[in-house]
Amino acid sequence: MKIIKLLYFKYILSFLICIISSIVIFFIFSLLGNLSEDYLFKIIINLSLLNSFQILTYVPSFIFLLSVMLFTIFLRSKNEMIIIKSYMNIKRLMLFFLPIVLIFTILEINKNSLVDFIEDKKTLLIKESDKIASKILINEKNGSRTFTILKNINFKLLQDAEYRTYEIYNDKIQLAQFSNNLIISNNTLIANNYTQYKNDLIEDLNVKKIINIDLNNLDKQSSISQNISDKRRFELNIQFINLLIFYILFYSFIFLVFSSKRFVSIKVGLTYPIFICFISLLYSFLIFNNSINFYKQEFEIIASFIIAMFILKEGLNE
Repeated sequence: MKIIKLLYFKYILSFLICIISSIVIFFIFSLLGNLSEDYLFKIIINLSLLNSFQILTYVPSFIFLLSVMLFTIFLRSKNEMIIIKSYMNIKRLMLFFLPIVLIFTILEINKNSLVDFIEDKKTLLIKESDKIASKILINEKNGSRTFTILKNINFKLLQDAEYRTYEIYNDKIQLAQFSNNLIISNNTLIANNYTQYKNDLIEDLNVKKIINIDLNNLDKQSSISQNISDKRRFELNIQFINLLIFYILFYSFIFLVFSSKRFVSIKVGLTYPIFICFISLLYSFLIFNNSINFYKQEFEIIASFIIAMFILKEGLNE
């Protein structure tokens, strides 16, 4: 138990050093970029700090890799790694790193939500809600996505307002509507007439259309875009499950490589584990962050099998 506590202490120290160093570096570069903006200096400082945290949310895997590298260096510096490996087998070592792996996996999977949350805070900070003239609503349901765009929207004056909606299924537009004749009646947005595209036909419809939008919530929303999908239902998503499995395996692999008995001695360099982990990190980024739709899900599943084989190899070597 004392060894587990020592490991957590060393890792938390390594993580704090990495996170603070990264924040400082990102903050300096962000501050230099924001100094040209026409804001108060206090707002520039806070905005630069939020930018730093936002950048960190984009790269949790990179921060994890740096922290494990520094953690390994700390243990090797006083030959603590040799003592730990002599007392702990791979099963006991898993008790230490699995909670950390799960935390970073959750962060990786939810990083887009964290980025949006920080973006909202930035928007509130610089009070862009007074300047925003457009709102974008995204609704995902049954495999289709509906984008509703309100341009030049002003809830007190709708003279120049425009309404557009696009329903997309299998990357094809199934339905599109446009109207620049909008009114608000009983807190409901209504299009007096609109133009519609459906089944490869474009027609002008001189009928009223009730636009099903919560105006009160929309007016309070500070960001330009908002996802209004029904999130109460949990859908069994193969892509999500595979993403979860991959990052659990990937982070576990990084720990296993750096804690391998081949690299416990300070006389042996860390060139190989650093190189192989950076290559794996680059591979994961290319696989899970591309816009290619051709066999995308198959490539992601194959990536999980590959990282699983790497873990099996490391486990057999131990």
